[in-house]
Amino acid sequence: MLSLPVSGQVYLSATDDAFTSNDLAAGPGTTGDRSDFVEIRYYEDASTNRRRIGYFKYDISEIDSALLPFATLAGTFANGRDGNGEFNVYGLNDGVLNTDDDPSVTEANWSEGSLSFSKGLGVDTSEPSGLGNTLGLDLNEVTLLGTITLVDGEPLQSNTTDLDLSTFLSSDTNDVVTFLLADERTDMGTGLPVGTEWRITAREASSEDSLRLAFIPLEGDTNLSGAVTPEDLIPINMNFGATGLTYTDGDLNGDNVIDYADFRHWKNGFLAGGGQSSDIAALTDLVPVPEPTSACLVLLVVGGGIAQRFCANRWG
Repeated sequence: MLSLPVSGQVYLSATDDAFTSNDLAAGPGTTGDRSDFVEIRYYEDASTNRRRIGYFKYDISEIDSALLPFATLAGTFANGRDGNGEFNVYGLNDGVLNTDDDPSVTEANWSEGSLSFSKGLGVDTSEPSGLGNTLGLDLNEVTLLGTITLVDGEPLQSNTTDLDLSTFLSSDTNDVVTFLLADERTDMGTGLPVGTEWRITAREASSEDSLRLAFIPLEGDTNLSGAVTPEDLIPINMNFGATGLTYTDGDLNGDNVIDYADFRHWKNGFLAGGGQSSDIAALTDLVPVPEPTSACLVLLVVGGGIAQRFCANRWG
């Protein structure tokens, strides 16, 4: 059984987060493990540059595969270092080895305390740190997964359209995944990096505000199909009144009992997805209703408060 908390939402904090540097201010051997933020930056002018790539590692061993299509990234910015822009998000390919420095360091076991550009995880260590060069991402070791568009003053939040993580997560074989966040924008006039400096809250500063891997199904989607349909009502009807069950069994709000509150969650999701109140009147033909209590549950939507009072009078 799939056990999910309130509203079926699961958030994973990173087990390790850090940034690498390969620029004139901090060379390729610099470790970027800070307790306050993870820096992401791509900047250059006539005299200096900044090239910082964020790394975030997650243990997904406890995540049910049915949740993978709903995966997103969410976090906040430290010290007001946000702004309009866009990140590219890369996945560090499964099984990548550090062939440039210490081959015992791999995609699955790198540590935030020792990670540096010189380790060669997802980057080409032959990329010079001087002016006129790139971030050095190694496309043989990373896969571009999509983008996150950022709005000044708002938290970082991806969506499954611009950033589909499901294929990358599904292909994982060792229960550990790493994402690289990079700003690769350049000015169309000068050709130089745009240079926005972002600082994402580090996991040590706040697990809730750090970059988390989030799995958020649609409200009421008990079968995790990606749409709320009459079929999602089946487990609520079948298990109405039961305790100790899970989200996919119909306990949509995680309060350990399947009742009218869970039905309202399903109704909200059904209507939000384009369903009509009039459609629900036909559910007695579409959904098994084995007990009188469950029949009352369906009538609650059709008749509103009248049906609810009828149930209370008949079954207490």
